[in-house]
Amino acid sequence: MNAFLTEKGHRVLLSGFGGDEVLGGVPVATSELADLAARAEVRKLAHQLKVWSLDKRKPWFHLFWETLCRFFPPALAGRPAHLCPAPWLEPGFARRHSSALAGYDGRIRLFGPLPTLQENLSTLGALRRQLGVSVLPAGPVYEKRYPYLDRDLLEFLFAVPREQLLRPGRRRSLMRRALAGLVPEEVLKRKRKAFVARRSATGNSPEFDPFDPSSEPMILSSLGIVDSAAFRQELEEARLGRGTFPVAMLRTIGIEGWLRSVVGRGLLQFEPAVPQTDRLPTKRQKVAQRHDLSAES
Repeated sequence: MNAFLTEKGHRVLLSGFGGDEVLGGVPVATSELADLAARAEVRKLAHQLKVWSLDKRKPWFHLFWETLCRFFPPALAGRPAHLCPAPWLEPGFARRHSSALAGYDGRIRLFGPLPTLQENLSTLGALRRQLGVSVLPAGPVYEKRYPYLDRDLLEFLFAVPREQLLRPGRRRSLMRRALAGLVPEEVLKRKRKAFVARRSATGNSPEFDPFDPSSEPMILSSLGIVDSAAFRQELEEARLGRGTFPVAMLRTIGIEGWLRSVVGRGLLQFEPAVPQTDRLPTKRQKVAQRHDLSAES
């Protein structure tokens, strides 16, 4: 892509970032069902639960319970699997930063704006945070623009009823209907972007990924952020195509690589982690030591 941009002299790259989030590309019906629950539209809620349960092949009661859980605090309702911290993070670090690791996911307020608007504002905040940590291109120099995040478009989409954007078995329903006759049918009727999952599996294979945490101590491990043994195990699973946290793994590798670059340039002092035998005793070990001293006395 960089070679193509250089050859053609292009200076602007259009990005599809945010399209799935604002146009109903994520097949989750909880926002629509939460709207009906907040409005006490019992009959329509029962109908939509039946339709979505058939599409998802899940009991309607499970969908209804998932919708109700969005009104509960995360401490009571629990967090879904995709919002749980990566298993290689140190428990203390994950506990201290649980809100940030879960994307500042909060509950829906029963009184106030409709649940769909609350979800849209929360999604917009998440997209803003992702853009805030994006890396600017070094070469060739070009500008990224985001058509799906246009303010006028967002105001329109946030005012459209959720059932117009997403329907059972029809992601981006409004967009597909609006582009009928303008976009080829093969594109409009495609089910999913399957190449994304395939790329994650091959991108972490040994020939594509030069990162090896066993070659030298991980700086993230010395900082008390990552359990290097657990991360090494998950990395091997990803190389075999069985990884379940590809995005978190790539971000961990990126942060570790950045830290190593900073240390290599002498901008940060780094001392390897203290061996397990030389570490300070834990609270349980201190209690055992006091118990032994009492027994000897």
